[in-house]
Amino acid sequence: MLRGFIKPLGIVLCGILCIHLSASAAETDTKKAATEKKTAKKESKKETKQPETSSGKSTQSSVQAETSSVKQEDENMVAATVNDENITQKEVNRLLNRIKDRITEEQVPLVTRQIVEGLINEKLFLQYIRDNKIEAPQAEVEAEINKVTVDIKSNPSLKDTPIDEVLEKHGTSLDELRKDIIISLSFERYLSKDLNDNNIKTYFEQNKAVYDGTEVKASHILVDTREMKTAEELVKAKEKINKLKVEVDGGKDFAEVAKQNSDCPSAKNGGDLGSFKRRGQMVEPFAAAAFSLKVGEVSAPVKTEFGYHIIKVTEIKQGKDVKFDDIKQQAKMDLLSEKARVLLMQLKQNAKIEIKTGA
Repeated sequence: MLRGFIKPLGIVLCGILCIHLSASAAETDTKKAATEKKTAKKESKKETKQPETSSGKSTQSSVQAETSSVKQEDENMVAATVNDENITQKEVNRLLNRIKDRITEEQVPLVTRQIVEGLINEKLFLQYIRDNKIEAPQAEVEAEINKVTVDIKSNPSLKDTPIDEVLEKHGTSLDELRKDIIISLSFERYLSKDLNDNNIKTYFEQNKAVYDGTEVKASHILVDTREMKTAEELVKAKEKINKLKVEVDGGKDFAEVAKQNSDCPSAKNGGDLGSFKRRGQMVEPFAAAAFSLKVGEVSAPVKTEFGYHIIKVTEIKQGKDVKFDDIKQQAKMDLLSEKARVLLMQLKQNAKIEIKTGA
C-alpha cells in the first residue's frame, strides 16, 4: 500500500489488514552483515565451473529448471481458506517478495504467518462489505484513485512514469490500490454513522495517555510461544507463566525471576524494556496492560503474538496537557480503528478459517 496516498482511515485499517513486519524486519546492521558474510564465504568455496551432465548441460541449469517448477506449483497451492474462499500461496509470495531483502532466512516462517494473518483479515473485511452491501459508490472509489494519480504526477521525478510502474515499485498494483480504497471508504462510511462529538470526546478522555505523550518504564517476563505447534505446548506455557506470577506475588524479586526464566533478550537486564509511549512502540495488548498499572504494580499474565507476559511498571513520566479540539480528528480516527478491531474480532469468532500446512 502507498500509505502516503491513502485516506486517513485507510492508514488506520492498514494496521489491521496489513502485516506488522517491523518487529521481524528490524534486524541490526551487524546481524545482516554477518549473514551476508557467511553467504559470501560459502559462495567463495564453490567451483566457478559447474559439472556437466551426460547431455552436456550443466547441473545448474537442471536445478534452476526444477526450482522454477516447484515455485510455480507452490504458488498454485491454497495457503488458507476464509469461509470457503481461498487465499493462494501466490498472494502470500507476492507480499513476502516485497520485504525479502529486509529479513533473514530464519525470519521467513514468522513473517509468512504474519502475511497470512493479514490476508485473512483483509478477506474477512471484504466479505463483510460484500455481504452487507456497504461498499462505497464506484464514483467515490475512482475519485480517490484519481487523487492518487494526481499526487504521484505532482512529483517531478514521477510525472512521466506510468502509474502502474510507480505502484509496482512500491510493491503493489492498481487492483490492490483499488481494493485498499474500497475497504477504506466503505468502512469510513459504515463505522462513522453513529459517531458524534460526544462519543469522540468520551473516547479522548478515556485515552488521554495516547495523546499527551505519557510514557511508562516497564520490565517483563516472557514465555515465548511463537514456535509452539501443539495445544499441549501452549497449555504448559500458560502454566509456566502462572507459576512465575505466583512466585513474584509471593515476594520473589521480579528482576531475578526475569533473569532466570524470561525468553526475551531483556532477561539479562532483569526484563527492563525501558520507556515507551501508549501506542506505536509495543503491541496493543502489552501496551494496554502496561498503561493500566501504577508504579510498582505487576500485571496478570498478558497474551500477545509473542507469548505470555508478566509486566511490572517501574516509572511513569507524565505527558503534557492536550486539548480535545487540537486532537479531535486523530481521536476520531483512533475510535474508528477501535471499532474496526472489535468488528474484526467478531468476524473471526464467527468465521470458518483454516490455515493450510506450510502456509
